[in-house]
Amino acid sequence: MNINTSYTAGTSYNQNRIDPKDQSTINSTNEVMTEADRRMKILDEKYQKINEQNKRFKDPHGHIFDKYRNKHSPYFRSDLTKPEREAAYSIEIGWANNGTGGHYNSNDAAFRHEKRYDPTQESVEKKMLNRQKVNEQLQALFSTNGLNIPKNTNLTFTIDPNHFKLVVSGSTDELLVKQIEDLLNTTNNTRELFFHTMKSRNDDSTQFTPDSLAKFHLVNQIKTVTGYNLKDLSIVNGQFVTDKGINIFDIYKEELLKNPYTAENARIAASHYGAQLFDLAKNGFDSIPDLVLSIGYQNDSLYDIGQKVNYGVSK
Repeated sequence: MNINTSYTAGTSYNQNRIDPKDQSTINSTNEVMTEADRRMKILDEKYQKINEQNKRFKDPHGHIFDKYRNKHSPYFRSDLTKPEREAAYSIEIGWANNGTGGHYNSNDAAFRHEKRYDPTQESVEKKMLNRQKVNEQLQALFSTNGLNIPKNTNLTFTIDPNHFKLVVSGSTDELLVKQIEDLLNTTNNTRELFFHTMKSRNDDSTQFTPDSLAKFHLVNQIKTVTGYNLKDLSIVNGQFVTDKGINIFDIYKEELLKNPYTAENARIAASHYGAQLFDLAKNGFDSIPDLVLSIGYQNDSLYDIGQKVNYGVSK
């Protein structure tokens, strides 16, 4: 990175200090090891070995039945509780049938001395761990570029979904605001931060409406497949058209068949998005508000806005 000077409040700002290249460091989805992942790994390792042992018997399925359901068998596991036997039975039968894992049960004896795990917390845990990763990525980006955000400065990052343009508010320090915007306003960083905000939402979020979310998915789908942004196109006779007067829907259908879609999948996609595209063209691009998203940032942590539960470090 072409970084020659550091930034502190009150110093002059070097317009050329930040190299816009190679500044993309934010990932909206990160590899995180949740409690469920940990438990699945433990069970896979445990039952892979047990499955090999079971295969030494002439009738592996019968042997599994004897271990967990036949009290008169010398192999019966009387050292396990009934829920533990049922858990082991279901997992071992799965391995015997498929030759691999895939069926898990937290009642297994491996977790006898651990706090009971609630699978419904899996989504919350993933959001929390992913937030920690994104916070670390932001801190690394700011630190590498000599940017020091004063303690307790409460910033808001607001992102336009059409061109992934990020605006910073919450500080009167114009140099600091420009520094942050220059760092984050690369296509990948802002896009990834936008999708991270989407993935962190709860059902009660006031930032999302069904219509604005559907509009975003439509615009993103058309742009992904055709390379054209609906916001930049003209509407002529109820159709979005390119500067050459070509109906964008015709381009979309043609490009779909070049992508790894089956003809049936392409037909379904064209039917689904075609109806939305027609309505948006008929009513006008701005007839539905854009999915403009905001996320807060304070003391080295992002925090969610407009919902009761957020995944900031101190929340």
